[in-house]
Amino acid sequence: MLDSTHQQDAGEDFDRTDPAAYPYWKRDILRWGDCDSLGHINNVVFARFFESGRISFMNDLGMREGELDADDFVIAHLSINFLAEMHYPGEVRTGVRVLRIGRSSLRLAEAIFVDSTCYASGDAVLVRVGHASGRAEPLPKALKTRLLDPPAGD
Repeated sequence: MLDSTHQQDAGEDFDRTDPAAYPYWKRDILRWGDCDSLGHINNVVFARFFESGRISFMNDLGMREGELDADDFVIAHLSINFLAEMHYPGEVRTGVRVLRIGRSSLRLAEAIFVDSTCYASGDAVLVRVGHASGRAEPLPKALKTRLLDPPAGD
């Protein structure tokens, strides 16, 4: 239920390295070109996997149906905790979880897994911005409702 400040807080009391903590999943593959000179998956690629998970999550919430577009949101904050080195080849799964729903923003927890091992976790704050005004605009009530019961993804 939304409180008087119009925020829904899903809480942060969970193990970010536990795949069971994430209701939404997006699969991606590791590519040879994702490697750095040491043979590790480059740290920039982790941010791309988080982006892929976020965009897929928002699209699966129904944003393609005309209510909003993915480009109605900007990233106000992005943090990544690198937990282990990742190597090519393989498949990764990015888990997404809603942490907080605000008036014009939402905060997501994300984590990257290979099998059941967590290689990175992080947070992203997305803010809805009006194209004409360039200012924060309220999230539609229908979107807030869907954020409380997100789809499962891949």
